[in-house]
This record gives sequence, C-alpha cells and structure tokens, in this order.
Amino acid sequence: MKLVTQFAVLAGGVLVAMQAAQSADQRRLEPVAANSPYYNWSGFYAGVFAGGAHGVWTVDFYRNNNHGHAEEGADGAAFGLYGGYNYQFANRFVIGAELDFGKSTASQNNNIFDNDTSLAQFGVFGSARARFGYAFDRLLLFGTVGVGAANLTNNIQKGRNAGEEVVWEDQVKAGITAGVGAEYAFAPNWVGRGEYVYTDYGMVTLYNRDGNRAEFRNELHLLRAGVSYRF
Repeated sequence: MKLVTQFAVLAGGVLVAMQAAQSADQRRLEPVAANSPYYNWSGFYAGVFAGGAHGVWTVDFYRNNNHGHAEEGADGAAFGLYGGYNYQFANRFVIGAELDFGKSTASQNNNIFDNDTSLAQFGVFGSARARFGYAFDRLLLFGTVGVGAANLTNNIQKGRNAGEEVVWEDQVKAGITAGVGAEYAFAPNWVGRGEYVYTDYGMVTLYNRDGNRAEFRNELHLLRAGVSYRF
C-alpha cells in the first residue's frame, strides 16, 4: 500500500509538470491538424509489457577494521502494466507522461566474503516518467526520465553468528529512472514497443548487532517489449 501511495504522488507531480510544459509550448507550436496525412500520436493509451530484468547489487561490508567488497548480478523476468498520455505537435515532436507498475523475479543468493551468504531480491516496482520523442509517421523514437520505486531485499549472514547478520527485507526505495525506446503503430489503435529502462535506487547503510557496517547499492536494468491500445 505504501508503494501504491508513493506512485500516486509521483504521478501527480509528473502530470502537473507536463501540463505546464504543454501550456508554454502551445504559444509557439500548433497541434497536429485533424486532416494531417501522418499518424497522430496524441491521446491516452494503456498496455502490458514483459521482458528481462538484471539487477546489480553492490555491497561494501566493514567488519573489525576489514573491508569486503562484492558486486553481484540478479537476473530474472519482468512483467506488468503501463499507461499514459501523448501530445504530438505539428512538427512531429511528441511529449507525454507515463506510469508503469510491474513485478520482477530478479534474485541472487550465493556465498561472498568466504563463509558469508548473501541475498538480493528485486520485487514489485514502478515509475512515473516524462517522455520526449519524435514521430516518423507510424514510428516513434523516444527517451524517458522520471522517478522509480521498488520493493527490495538485501541480506548478509556471517556464518551462523546472529550478531553478524544484516537484514533489510521488503523495503521500498526510490531513485532516478531513465530509458530509451521505439514504438510502432501496426494498426490504428494498436502500438508495439521495445525499450530499455535503467533505475538507480541509491545507497542504503545498515549496522548489525555487533556494530559492523554494510553499504548496499541497488540498480535495475529492464529490457522489455510491450503492446498498448490507444483510446
């Protein structure tokens, strides 16, 4: 519920920013004419996506004046929903706002630092993003930037000593997200998409019961395909 509320706040901020940008641009740019021979990308849309997820989990562990560093990959699948609004100008530039909400199966569980075990999981995720693109008739090339959030788990267990355990489970962390992609309208109301999206969820510093410190950093790479319906 906390994650859904955070997405709603982010969505409102992006939509307000898009409305202000649209008002400023309308003073010098005209909308696409109704009788234009080119495909018009303006309007609302909603769709589904699926693809691959690659999480990068980096940790620095400081114990008894010793420093251990590890960078582990967490691979899996990703799937979910997306939707938003586009506005196309007469010069074929397109701006828009988009929300997505999905689930990743990306997970990593292995041994690091000799006898230590680690666990990293990237679960439910979502973002609120602005989009900027250029339309070549039915082909739209775009970039996107915004704020993303995800449900993350980072654990380290030092042998069997509970005092050495570092546990950070089911936590929501936000960060900056950006990506690029292409869409193609293969029917009047149906659009296919391929895109790459990267999100950096930033640093988290934790201390275990023995006073040792662990610094976690989580990054998520998504390569996904989607199909949407334009209303």
